[in-house]
Amino acid sequence: MTGSFLEQIGGAKGCRRLSTEFYGRVAKDPVLRPFFPGKSMRCAINEFTAFLIEFLGGDEDLTQDRWWLSLRESHARFEIGVAERNAWLADMSATIDAIGFDAESVGDLRQFFEQASLYIIGNEATEIQNRDLASRWSAQRDLDRAINAIRAGREDEAMELATRFRSRPSIFVGLLARLSRSGRPDSLRFVTEEILGDSSVISHRFGGRSLLHYASGSGCLEIVTVLLQQGVDPNALDRGGHTPLYAVANECGMESGPHVARALIAAGADVNAHGGVTRATALHMAARRGHVAIALVLIEAGASLDAIDSKGETPVDRAVNCRKHEIAKLLADH
Repeated sequence: MTGSFLEQIGGAKGCRRLSTEFYGRVAKDPVLRPFFPGKSMRCAINEFTAFLIEFLGGDEDLTQDRWWLSLRESHARFEIGVAERNAWLADMSATIDAIGFDAESVGDLRQFFEQASLYIIGNEATEIQNRDLASRWSAQRDLDRAINAIRAGREDEAMELATRFRSRPSIFVGLLARLSRSGRPDSLRFVTEEILGDSSVISHRFGGRSLLHYASGSGCLEIVTVLLQQGVDPNALDRGGHTPLYAVANECGMESGPHVARALIAAGADVNAHGGVTRATALHMAARRGHVAIALVLIEAGASLDAIDSKGETPVDRAVNCRKHEIAKLLADH
């Protein structure tokens, strides 16, 4: 059969159909349903669809619902054993049969999901026969190895593995974000060289967020500074409608947080930007998280104390409701 495996199963639409029908079965499965306590399976469907499209080399604009780079990492929050793996595989097998792929694709899909599900519980199986899937599965394992290397501080290994994903910019940005968050000098040097060596890096996204969002949220002043010097928009929005300044106020409890906030503001970040579902400003989020030093930077830069979010709450309301007494006093004093 000619064409890529993604084309064989119907492209992105085929991935969406497989994911939707699979999670329709999971929703009724007594073993697997407890893993998804929400009323809807929408998020699971979106993320699995994005994984399939990304894994099979599809349009990266359609992969932005992913939150996890590593396949094992994405399952780490679940307690998955043989029983859960068997239930998952049974639902997937029934899904493949119901969709009615051609016989060759059915066999390849079954083998791939058998291998992948064994991998999740720490086992290995026979090699995947389909050459396209085998190559992509090898890359997926390299991605897991890269994440493990970053976490363990094996910088040389992590950087060597990361370079293998330059041709997949979304994944590469995700790896650069992880390397930036590590804060290790060699990793930061590597990320800086990649930014300066290929300006397209700054325009790509993983999980709907740019490298500036990730670096801001992790308090990585070095990379934030490099990106701003390269002309990255400090008011760029992520897929949730939030700016990098929102990211640092919401996520960064490190000592570098106030310095990152100042750098973004100096580059033109709007301290009163409000977006997303909650319409919260950066000051709302600093108040909610109790990030006093960041809140002070925002106030000094003209952040509104009277800004109203979608619930009608001001930043001081957020601080009081979240029992962040120190920041509540700071805001009240101003």
